[in-house]
Amino acid sequence: MKYIRGFMMAWGNFTSIPCPSNKWYEEYRGAMLNMLPLTGTLLGIISVVVWEILSIAGINPVFAGIVVTALYFWMTGFIHLDGFMDCSDAILSRRPEMEERRRILKDSHVGAFAVIALAFMLMLFAGSMAALSEEFTMSEGAMFIIVLTLSRTFAVRDVINQKPMSTSQYNGTVYEDSREKGTAAVVSAAAVSAVMYVVFIFDFSQPFSVVNVLTLFYTIVLAALMKVVAGWVGGSARKQLGGMNGDISGCMIVLGEMSGVMLMALLSDLIGLV
Repeated sequence: MKYIRGFMMAWGNFTSIPCPSNKWYEEYRGAMLNMLPLTGTLLGIISVVVWEILSIAGINPVFAGIVVTALYFWMTGFIHLDGFMDCSDAILSRRPEMEERRRILKDSHVGAFAVIALAFMLMLFAGSMAALSEEFTMSEGAMFIIVLTLSRTFAVRDVINQKPMSTSQYNGTVYEDSREKGTAAVVSAAAVSAVMYVVFIFDFSQPFSVVNVLTLFYTIVLAALMKVVAGWVGGSARKQLGGMNGDISGCMIVLGEMSGVMLMALLSDLIGLV
C-alpha cells in the first residue's frame, strides 16, 4: 500500500494526467520519489499508443514526431522543463559567485540562456522523434518507454544519494532512510524488464535469436549513454550550484531523454533490425 500510494502521489505531482487518487500522505514522500521512474513508464505507454495511431493513420512523420514530442512534454506538466530552463539560466550565465548563480536559479523570470537552451533541446528532441517516425515500430516504442523510465531512475538516485542544496525541498531526513534507497532501482529494473519482454513478444518469434542479442546489446548501450549524460549533467550542475535539488534532477531527466532519443534516431537502422 505504501508504494501504491507513493506512485499515486508521483503521478499527481509529476504529471498533468488526471490521477485517480490525489491524496497527499506526508509520511510517503520518500516512496513518492522512488516511484518517479514508473511515471516515466506511464507517460511512455501513452505516448507510444498515440505514436502508433499516428503511424497507422499515415500521418506525415515530421508532424507525427512533433505531435508526440508536444504531447509528452505536456503530460509532464512541463515540470522537468522548468528545472532544465532554470539550470540553463543559472549555469550558462557564468557568474563567478555561487550565490549569484543560485539567485538566478530561483528567479521566476525567464532569461535568454533558458530560451536558447530550450530551443536547441526541442529541435534535437522533435527532430529525432520525426526521424524515428519514418518507420515506426513497436521496438522503437518500447525503447522510448525505456528511455523515459531510465532518465527518471538516474535522477532519483542522485536526489537520494547526493548532498542536497541548502535551499532544496529535499534538504531533510525524509529521504535518508536507507530502506528507501534501493527501491527506485528495483522498480525501474522491473519496469524495463517488462518492456523488454513486450519487445520480444511483439517483434520476435524465436526468443534467443541473434536479433534478440542485438536488442539487448542496443539497450545496454542506450542505458550507458544516458547514464553518462545524466551523471555529467548532474555532477556539473551540483558543482556549479553547491548541491542537489529538484531543478537539477529535472535538467538531468530532460538531457538524458534527449540523448536517448538522439541515439535512437542515429541508430535507426539498427532499431529496424530489432
